[in-house]
Amino acid sequence: MTMLAVAYRAIEKNIQSSIEKEVNAEITRYIGSYQSMQLGIEPERYAFFIEQGGRKVAGNISQIPESDEPINFVDIPASKVIAADNLDSKGKILGKTVTLPDNTKLFIGKNSYDATKRQKDILDALSTALLSLLIIGIVGGLIISFRSIKRIDRISRVSKAIMAGDLTLRIPTTQYNDDIEDLARNLNNMLDQIDDLMAGMRQVSNNVAHDLRTPLTRLRASIETIARKSDGDIKEEAEQALVETDNLLNTFASLLRISQVESGAVEKRKTPFDLSALVHEVVDFYEVLAEEKEQSIALDLAKNIILSGDKTLISQAIINIFTNAVKYAPESGHINISLTAIANNSVAELVIHDSGNGVPDSEISKITQRFFRLESHRKTENGSGLGLAMVKAIIDAHRGRLSFENDNGFKVIVHLPIKA
Repeated sequence: MTMLAVAYRAIEKNIQSSIEKEVNAEITRYIGSYQSMQLGIEPERYAFFIEQGGRKVAGNISQIPESDEPINFVDIPASKVIAADNLDSKGKILGKTVTLPDNTKLFIGKNSYDATKRQKDILDALSTALLSLLIIGIVGGLIISFRSIKRIDRISRVSKAIMAGDLTLRIPTTQYNDDIEDLARNLNNMLDQIDDLMAGMRQVSNNVAHDLRTPLTRLRASIETIARKSDGDIKEEAEQALVETDNLLNTFASLLRISQVESGAVEKRKTPFDLSALVHEVVDFYEVLAEEKEQSIALDLAKNIILSGDKTLISQAIINIFTNAVKYAPESGHINISLTAIANNSVAELVIHDSGNGVPDSEISKITQRFFRLESHRKTENGSGLGLAMVKAIIDAHRGRLSFENDNGFKVIVHLPIKA
């Protein structure tokens, strides 16, 4: 709008200046003609009025327009002064009055209607051009914005999938050489480096676990022989060493199991199975542990919740969570287990809720780390700190989600996608 206003004012000023110059030229020409006794005003082009002694001598308008300053140009609606049929009564007359040496008054003006019409036509053309440019700009901006938003959304979706545990994914790149593409390439390079570091750490753990398992197995056999052939204090010490050796072997076996899960082997062993039935089987088998502590177990399991995954690994995850609940719930405590389908039957939610003391809020984010154990449990409880690390690796491998809450005890929540 500002551009149109500026253009309108510029064109209007240009038209007025052009007419003033033309009128001045015509007045000068007429004065020369008048002095040589040769009148030469073109009545078809100009409005004029010649007055001598207060009487109209000639002219095609009815009167000389009044003006505060005789030397200034005046404009007046043409319909007020036009007296001749050959002049257009539309628009305005822009002219000037001069007094000749013999006191003859001369007014010469020109109708600005045609020029004003051209001005309007030019402004209409400018308006159309500006509107077209505006539409093109808006459409072009929307296309560019949509493309940028689509590319950013692609980066966001891939990032979420990576955060969910699939470190093999990379952001697709395109032929564009802009900031978004630079960001995608940098993120891919960063993910490559992280993947290499993670692979290196896993390899170290695997190598240590694999290389020590064989000598530990031989050591266990030797200790078992000593315990069998000895008696008294030596036998007791040998049996204690045998227990510790078994704990070490279980730790190394868990490390290798976690590494196997994280390597992506789950995809090859996925089959449909009933999660409801699997939870029942686990509880039926391990409820004897709860009975020893006189704990009550309440089940609320929806039927026929079918998943696609590695049934053995999911079973291991449920066992780890359930045995943890039994372990940390008090004597005569209770354990509630529920299984429901949520999100329009697209996700299975398994909740195992014990009545124990829970976990400090500041420590919840750490309990799935390898070898992490609460300080209060290190001296009083057996374990390696790999149980929930194993659970997380299994749930992540099945594109699920593992979360925890302190709610009158400790609550473990597992979300797994339901087979369509």
